[in-house]
Amino acid sequence: MMGGLCSKLATLLLLLLVLPSSAHGAESQDQPVFSRIIGGQDAPEGRWPWQVSVQKYDDTICEYHHTCGGSLISAQWVVSASHCFNPSLPYSQYQLVLGAHQLLNPSPNQVLAEVQKIIPHPRYNRTSFVADIALVRLKKPVKFTQFIRPISLPGASRQFPVEKKCWVTSWGRVEVTEPLQPPKTLQELEVPILSTAACNKHYNTLIPRSPDPVKTSMICAGYMDSPKGFCNGDSGRPLACEQGGTWYLAGIVSWFMTRNVSGIVCSHPKFPGVFTRVTAYDSWIQREVGPSDVASPAP
Repeated sequence: MMGGLCSKLATLLLLLLVLPSSAHGAESQDQPVFSRIIGGQDAPEGRWPWQVSVQKYDDTICEYHHTCGGSLISAQWVVSASHCFNPSLPYSQYQLVLGAHQLLNPSPNQVLAEVQKIIPHPRYNRTSFVADIALVRLKKPVKFTQFIRPISLPGASRQFPVEKKCWVTSWGRVEVTEPLQPPKTLQELEVPILSTAACNKHYNTLIPRSPDPVKTSMICAGYMDSPKGFCNGDSGRPLACEQGGTWYLAGIVSWFMTRNVSGIVCSHPKFPGVFTRVTAYDSWIQREVGPSDVASPAP
């Protein structure tokens, strides 16, 4: 089906090449919407070996393109956000790239992985973003290397205190209209954990009809007084926190406010990122994946 459509597009492109050009050519298709951590920096290759690029097949360009992020938690399982996946699409519409560093400059260290199954959380709410977490099972286990290695799950009781500095990693746009320049190098940004109360206080002034949108099953991180932050599409990416020499998956990028009275904005100081709190869903992850199938990487 995908190949047939692309064959038709290829034929159409050939006709356009041989036909005389008109004064007003057909407008090109909109490019996939990437997004980026605002104010971040290039990440050294291999520093975040659990980082995954979730890619979806686009019939308009006849190829897979980066749409979300994810985190490797074992040789055959990845954690991402539920809203990154369309339940009506077949699994073959998605592929995962592990070990990537520059999206437009494929490395010999990266691996393409086919998807066997996608399991969104059964209580995922598309309006409130409660339970915005999904598990992706790969068709085949991947081999761990210096560039492909899982991140530890925190369990149900681990705490990540307010003001603790953690890291978010991503590919994508600098602003809504400004893409990350080729070769699209993975970006990293250190962000502090914020209290739920402080986060809600800010969001309540922006979303008065939805009081306290940050729930206890979510974790807030970012800056209130800096342009550093997030933009559209950072979804599914890890909030990684180091404790005692081990890196833990504290959160999954879920949502953040991107609009105000003047229009679309990114990285506004009142728009900290809201993440799915992984500790809140530990029992569900263990039940679906199995405790023995979740690897604990070396510190």
